[in-house]
Amino acid sequence: MRKTSAKTAIPDSDCGDCAAELAALLEGDVLRIGFRPVADFSNCEIFGYVATIRGPAGTLHGSFGQLSRIAHSVGVLREFARKAVATGVRRFLESGAAGLLFVPLPPDVVEAAGADLADDLHGLVDELGCHSGRLVLRFPDLRRDALESGAAFAAALRGRGFLFAAGTFGCALAERQLWSQAIPDFIVLEEHQIEGMDFASARNTAFLDRLQEQTRAGSRMLADGIRNSNDFNALHQLGIRYGAGDFIGRANPVPARAMPAASHKAIASTCNRCGTPQSAPRGILDRLLTRAVPVTPATQADEVFMLFEHNTELRAIAVVEEGMPRGLISRYEMVDNMARPFRHELYGRKPCTRFMDTQPLVVDIGVSLPELSEIVVGADPRHLISGFIITDRGNYLGMGSVQDLVREVTAMQMEAAKYANPLTQLPGNVPINQHIDNLLLARTPCCIAYCDLDHFKPFNDVYGYAKGDEVIQLTARALTGVCDGERDFVGHIGGDDFVMVLRSDDWEARCNAALERFGGDILSFFSHDDIERGGYITENRKGEMEFHRLTSLSIGAVEAPPGMFQNHLQVSKVAAEVKKRAKAIPGNSLFVNQRVYPSEAPGKLEAEPAEPA
Repeated sequence: MRKTSAKTAIPDSDCGDCAAELAALLEGDVLRIGFRPVADFSNCEIFGYVATIRGPAGTLHGSFGQLSRIAHSVGVLREFARKAVATGVRRFLESGAAGLLFVPLPPDVVEAAGADLADDLHGLVDELGCHSGRLVLRFPDLRRDALESGAAFAAALRGRGFLFAAGTFGCALAERQLWSQAIPDFIVLEEHQIEGMDFASARNTAFLDRLQEQTRAGSRMLADGIRNSNDFNALHQLGIRYGAGDFIGRANPVPARAMPAASHKAIASTCNRCGTPQSAPRGILDRLLTRAVPVTPATQADEVFMLFEHNTELRAIAVVEEGMPRGLISRYEMVDNMARPFRHELYGRKPCTRFMDTQPLVVDIGVSLPELSEIVVGADPRHLISGFIITDRGNYLGMGSVQDLVREVTAMQMEAAKYANPLTQLPGNVPINQHIDNLLLARTPCCIAYCDLDHFKPFNDVYGYAKGDEVIQLTARALTGVCDGERDFVGHIGGDDFVMVLRSDDWEARCNAALERFGGDILSFFSHDDIERGGYITENRKGEMEFHRLTSLSIGAVEAPPGMFQNHLQVSKVAAEVKKRAKAIPGNSLFVNQRVYPSEAPGKLEAEPAEPA
């Protein structure tokens, strides 16, 4: 928050030179844009980028602050703000980068241009083909006499779908008089605040109370100016989730797709969802999540109506209080009600909760696809239009739509069909390997059981491939029949080889149940005499009579606790040996690996066989 003072004089040059340079800048495409990555400490991913804006090399006044002061002095501050935002957004879109873009607004532009600037920027980004919800406009510091215009500008931005950030954490005046009226989406800890911070004393009650108060109000904290791992560790311990700075990544004309190794390693070591130097796979709701700006129960109905009016793609808005979802306002419900005579006059200035669905569909970010599908199918039909709220342990994250869910499921089904085995319709090698790698990366305990038929080739030679296909299908039914459809996975590697990836705690009992089921069903393919003998006698290629045992199933099981294996290749190397041990046991058999060894190099097996089924 700035004190009211005279405008800063233009340094080191006469106004004519400055005006000429600025006119050339506004006409051409000469602004230099850099993009600094913003890290999300909770998942070790790049969350967005901070745009840095400078004048062309060789000009008198290259910094964003200097250019802003010159633009203000010659009366083109509003035009300069438009130019800066347009150039940053266009370069960002051309790069194809994902995430949010944080764009600074020039000092004094709020006082000079007012709320009309929000309309300018909305039309500008719409023309560029950018959704306003991807932009986080960084509020400049305001003079003390400009709080009212600041609140109006913030409301105008939110009404047009923009997110906005403020850098006034700890400023009691701003928090009390301005940001209590228009809660920022992000509160930024500035570089000079981080540099001068005593992290030990920052853990005191006053600092943490302010931090928690801002979070409960709905703001997210971003630390901008992280210089090293010590800064990161201290800020992370304070509960700050987002960060930028030289340690996270320097400005680059092309947005970086990855963080530097040092910062990635530091974040991964503390990240709940990064057990290895690679980030964990994204779940279904991570892919469906839209980080939509919520409103509070105190938000006026007219403000919510304006949000719908300026964003035609918005189907619903969550109502959030202290970080927790309280309800959902449907576009169709609100527009239908407010379009009736005198509704704006009667309810426009009243809390939006009058139009709120108090029983919205709320799902946690960690639910599986089968669970989500079951929830949506069993939900009231109104949720098919308004969508659902996504939370993380009860805290609001964003919104999801049923249409996006249907598209995602369709894409997954098409992908699965592409690699499915044509005989059993079970997933083939590619999805099998992906599934195992995903569980290993997520550090999810599981058991990988490789399954193979014994004495299957002579059966095929004697009874023909049609009967052989029936045995393959029988095996698939035996394995899928004992698995939990929501927790376990069955794949068909090819031929008579299958794999079960079991997350069920009773995986060993399920393996034995599969052996018992197969052992009973396979007998229908043999005569009573063959069953009594334990096999059948046929003539081999040399014309000699040869005894073949009944077809049986062998399972080699390898437990994969977190950290034992890095990828499916390491698992398959161990599983091949374990399966070989299982096949050495007569009849239907299960062999369980008992050896625990480093993930870098699984060594020789020291395992004891389980009792044959």
